[in-house]
Amino acid sequence: MNKILVVDDSSDIRLLLSRTLKAAGYTVSEATDGDEVLAATLSYEPDMILLDVAMTRVDGFKALAMLKKDPRTRNIPVIMVTAKGHPTDLETARTLGALDYINKPWAHGEVELRVQWAITSVMRQRESQQNRLAG
Repeated sequence: MNKILVVDDSSDIRLLLSRTLKAAGYTVSEATDGDEVLAATLSYEPDMILLDVAMTRVDGFKALAMLKKDPRTRNIPVIMVTAKGHPTDLETARTLGALDYINKPWAHGEVELRVQWAITSVMRQRESQQNRLAG
């Protein structure tokens, strides 16, 4: 069972994402702001992070940069979840290391589909790297 960390300053969004992911079979933990993301990630050790962009204290881009800078968390895939759908935001997220970007509001089934795709993609990439190292 994969562990997902949901980081959003909106309790309604955290609840919606948590319920959606739990119903899809994931184990979920939550953090309320970007300033909590590193500590929450280190203690929970998630397989993936869903990270809001627009948060009150530390925004998602700064939180993503922190995660990707730290060798203990840099390989954890991150999907940004945001109401900010501007192309420059998508470009910033990808440049900082986000694997994917989901706009709010999302379509029914979109979160589950993208999370499954991301986890599968990362697993395949890791297997491929291990095979290259072994061969």
